Amino acid sequence: MTNTARVLYEFFSGFGIPAYVQDTIPDNAQMPYITYELMEPEPLSYSLMHANVWYKDTSYNAVSAKCDEIKAAIGRGMTIPTGNGFIALFRDNGTPFAQIMSDPNPETKRIVLTFRIMCNTD
Repeated sequence: MTNTARVLYEFFSGFGIPAYVQDTIPDNAQMPYITYELMEPEPLSYSLMHANVWYKDTSYNAVSAKCDEIKAAIGRGMTIPTGNGFIALFRDNGTPFAQIMSDPNPETKRIVLTFRIMCNTD
């Protein structure tokens, strides 16, 4: 799990804004940031995984552009080496990749991303 945690953190932190495992956002964190689920499915099996891109803004332009950047990085699918194995991230054909989520605060803009994750790590 340590390799998976490191690789997912490096991936989600690679988009120019902070990234946090869901429910671990520091009290002093300011948007924009990404939150993501930390999971490791059984070797060579798939699970659905979600990440959220959060912005404080009056429009969806910036958050949508960041989601486009993540989508381009994944393409149709990507593998990330972990040392003794890999993590693969794919878009799921049966699930929308990106969905706008409403928030009680009109300045909070959030888009949830859905991936398929496959791990073969030690």
